[in-house]
Amino acid sequence: MSKLQGHRQVTRRQFLTKAAVTGLTIPLAIQMGPGTAGRAHATSAVLGSSIDLSGFDKPTQLQGALARLPLEPSRSIHLVNAHTGDDFNLVYFRKGRYEPDGVIHFNHLMRDRRANVATNMDTTLYDQLYMLRKVLETKRPIHVLSGYRTPATNAKLRKRSKRVAKYSLHMEGRAADIFMPGVSIKILQQAALEIASGGVGLYSSSHFIHIDTGPVRNWGG
Repeated sequence: MSKLQGHRQVTRRQFLTKAAVTGLTIPLAIQMGPGTAGRAHATSAVLGSSIDLSGFDKPTQLQGALARLPLEPSRSIHLVNAHTGDDFNLVYFRKGRYEPDGVIHFNHLMRDRRANVATNMDTTLYDQLYMLRKVLETKRPIHVLSGYRTPATNAKLRKRSKRVAKYSLHMEGRAADIFMPGVSIKILQQAALEIASGGVGLYSSSHFIHIDTGPVRNWGG
């Protein structure tokens, strides 16, 4: 079995269906991507499953610097999962299309490690990470502390810390908590703010920033 097949896969539709059954109320801002008719899924996150390129949904509407991002021949990012050790330096976008192989690997890296569940991440998040390295003019890898979270995992984390949002965009595959070894967390935050393409949270005491594909806003210190 490929190591990318060792997790359970859920889709946004399954998440929203479960929320309706269990009575979890999801704010409209989370159900609907900003300026879109609903947040899109990139592709199947399980290697070896059939991939229909026509099934690539639209990512969250681009904002800020991302809206001006040229359609370069290819875009790659180097991500490391700080907990699992997954380390992928891959092209995820080529010739105007998101690359299935790159997206699949990054979706796996972003999985909820506690529940061992992956989802189809908002591909705009990968564009944000790509742009972050461009702004910093570095090829250093971005280390991911948290990507996708199941509602159950988010609830457990919320019990430990009120800094965890009840309706976290992590549950929608639209957020990541990150740091970059060798780069000041404040500098990383300033670079993310310069992109102006979603939420940016600074957690200085824990040495990471939060980025998401929601409305442009910032918090923390």
